[in-house]
Amino acid sequence: MVRDYMLVVPLLEKYKKYLTWSYRTLGFFQTAGKFVFLFLLMILFNLYELAYYVPGVDELSSSQTYLNTYWFNLCLMAAGALVLTLLISLIYRLFGRRNRFNLINLLETSFPEFRTRLSTAYDNSQNINIVTKKLLEEVHSQLAAIKIRKIVPKNQIFRSFVVFLLFSGAVTFCIYEGFSFNISPNKLIGNLQDNLHNMNARAAYDESEDVVPDSRYRIEATIIKNGEQVEMEINPTMGLGFTSQIDADTEQRFNESSGRYNGNFKYSQTYSENLPEEYEPLIKQYFEELSSE
Repeated sequence: MVRDYMLVVPLLEKYKKYLTWSYRTLGFFQTAGKFVFLFLLMILFNLYELAYYVPGVDELSSSQTYLNTYWFNLCLMAAGALVLTLLISLIYRLFGRRNRFNLINLLETSFPEFRTRLSTAYDNSQNINIVTKKLLEEVHSQLAAIKIRKIVPKNQIFRSFVVFLLFSGAVTFCIYEGFSFNISPNKLIGNLQDNLHNMNARAAYDESEDVVPDSRYRIEATIIKNGEQVEMEINPTMGLGFTSQIDADTEQRFNESSGRYNGNFKYSQTYSENLPEEYEPLIKQYFEELSSE
């Protein structure tokens, strides 16, 4: 008859095999839930458009004859969701080692009476002496008495299954109803490009506002006096700085041409004969422009 202390490891292997299938089922539904969730996001936000930025996808879409454009785009999104799901699972395996299934840790956590005794007995299962023999016999009797079904993750499996069903139902609804949000990568990229274009145009406009010629009357807004540049603000339609003492012929031509710009034009009575002589070429240019029209 095989002694009890010799049965600790085989009993642990039996429990491990039983619980492994439970945790694999849990992992399957969790992974499937991630896939349908990512697939749903891609459908809602029309993320298939990102695939067409990959060279060759547009030609493949137009050349293949097995699927119409709608179902082809769905396949693109499903493939994208699958790749993301596998990538997330790979990262989880690489950096989530602490969360991996460990039978001894699980048993010691679920059954406080084991504490560190189970791990100590397992580590010394090949080192038989009086102390370890007694420890293994006690651990075996405790292992045989527990109900392993109590630590099966039934609630987690059920929740993962329900989440999977809900997301699957939402995906099915969106596919057959053609439902998605009015949001897409192309619109976001287009809006971003428009905003950048407007910002650049405004910056260029602000830089060109330093010295602006009077485009309406073709009179420069600056003059040179004593070797220095002097800014001027002259708007003939406001009647500032111009005399009303003009001859009849000039007045008639002035009235005919200025009527096209401002019917309410009035001559300024604030003209001073002490106006700087630098203004005379501008005044002359102004009246020559008016008389030539």
